Amino acid sequence: MIKVIIANNNDILYNSLSNVTLQYESKIEIIKVPTDKLHSFICRMKQQKNLIVLDAISSISFYTNILKNALEQMDKRNIIILVIDSKNLTNTLMNQKRHHWFFKKRNDISLLEAIDIVSSTLKDTLEIEKNIDTILWKLGFTSYFKGTIYLKEAILLAYYDNNFLQDMNLLINEVAKKYDVANPKVVRSDMDKAINNTLDFTDNNIIYSVFGDDFDGRKISLKYLIDLCIRYLEKQRYCCLDY
Repeated sequence: MIKVIIANNNDILYNSLSNVTLQYESKIEIIKVPTDKLHSFICRMKQQKNLIVLDAISSISFYTNILKNALEQMDKRNIIILVIDSKNLTNTLMNQKRHHWFFKKRNDISLLEAIDIVSSTLKDTLEIEKNIDTILWKLGFTSYFKGTIYLKEAILLAYYDNNFLQDMNLLINEVAKKYDVANPKVVRSDMDKAINNTLDFTDNNIIYSVFGDDFDGRKISLKYLIDLCIRYLEKQRYCCLDY
């Protein structure tokens, strides 16, 4: 069992991770704990739990990969993933001697194992983001335009949770929350403009060269582009696994 404790009152992160982890419902529990209650909450946790501390500044894709790598590498061990806000929370709690049993128990996760999970996650996340950047660059998108930035985030969210493909409004809302945009329609408009202004002037042969036979020649909408990108990313992943 993996217990994710979000200790910085971050509703956006909580909601996003809750959506992502629905498929792991029996293995992962997401808990939101007020910062002022964190001390007493950790003291009540059973000592057989293992602890990984992460900073809330990380992206949703990073947390998703952390969870996947933890599930794959830690087998049946119980793990706590504590998400703190480094800007507002000191390390006092983690440095107090009475909490050292998190790391001293005989069956606890070792420092090297924790580093391996985090480093594997960084590698996976960066590789996926690099592949998305490559797709968008080949298609002619300008990386620093808001529409492209929102589009990349939408692809990442949908890649880790395919349910977003069934509800574009929910996906747009998540992207808007991530970038603190009050009106999700603005985010959708920026993404649509980026797609139309780029792909309307892109030869279909270029699109075929990126997506191959997955592209059927039709005009590319937001949903269709995200779907094509996810297929591309999954093929890249399977190629790496085969290798």
